[in-house]
Amino acid sequence: MGSGATLDWPCLGWTCLGTMMAAASANSLNQILEVKNDGLMKRTMRRPLPSGRLSVEHALAWAVCSGIGGVGLLAFQTNSLVAGLGAANILLYTLAYTPLKQIHPVNTWIGAVVGAIPPLMGWAAAAGQLDLGGWVLAAVLYFWQIPHFMALASLCSSDYAAGGYKMLSGKRAALIALRNCVYLLPVGFVAQHLGITSGFFGPEALVLTAGMGITAAMFYFSPTAKRARQLFRASLLYLPLFMGAMLLHRLPNIEQHKEHSALADCDAVMTEDVLLRDSEERPDRTLPKFDDRNFLESPSRPPIAFVSIAPFPFLPAPEYRTSFP
Repeated sequence: MGSGATLDWPCLGWTCLGTMMAAASANSLNQILEVKNDGLMKRTMRRPLPSGRLSVEHALAWAVCSGIGGVGLLAFQTNSLVAGLGAANILLYTLAYTPLKQIHPVNTWIGAVVGAIPPLMGWAAAAGQLDLGGWVLAAVLYFWQIPHFMALASLCSSDYAAGGYKMLSGKRAALIALRNCVYLLPVGFVAQHLGITSGFFGPEALVLTAGMGITAAMFYFSPTAKRARQLFRASLLYLPLFMGAMLLHRLPNIEQHKEHSALADCDAVMTEDVLLRDSEERPDRTLPKFDDRNFLESPSRPPIAFVSIAPFPFLPAPEYRTSFP
């Protein structure tokens, strides 16, 4: 979504791998800190640590290695902004969200922030910066997580209570879920208005969000386990459909396109300056008329030189020389 007309597939792969490793580190640290609580809950007592299939020392070594490796990979293969967001998310998940789960229900909103950061990381890897498009993606993940988790918390309310976690459930959770579905309604039109997607996406997103909103409304008027399960399943279906539609209707990132157009113009001007300087030093030579379009299309240029004008922000512009008669 944050790329220009052309996608940098290797960078996409490294970003996914680094983000997965950072997430694995955060999740592992979470389970290390909550091993006793997880042992009290039916839904988590079979996890590797509470069941005794894995030692805490082993889990800690994995968490540290995956965290350092993931953040280092993001720093080396993408940029420092992506790596910083990955490191910050590990700390936020471990030092804020995890302890708050046993203190106050506000942990759900902190957890939603944690879940909204990975889309920012992807955007920053593609565009090299954070702009409105990245925040639109983050908003989708943030508002989606609230109804998704409120449904889960209601389904597992007794289990969470047994584990000592402070979670909302019932009608109050249903109201919060419905409210966040309402917040999601205009997001598709915002993406359309900002030029992130084409005009078809707004109505499609509205229909998808309304569908999940209906299940949230049914849960609110009848806060039963059956209605909570319906909302939970609807949320699982909603996110891939929403993101799939967004990808289908995506438009190239204009800011990145402008940036690389400027780089191409700069490259052409620098080349012309070299030719002019050469003509001043050697007045006996006739300077050919310079045409940047002919120069860029010249068959004498090395094949690798195309990357200096294509939208590949993570490859350096190659240095090359062209001989003139």
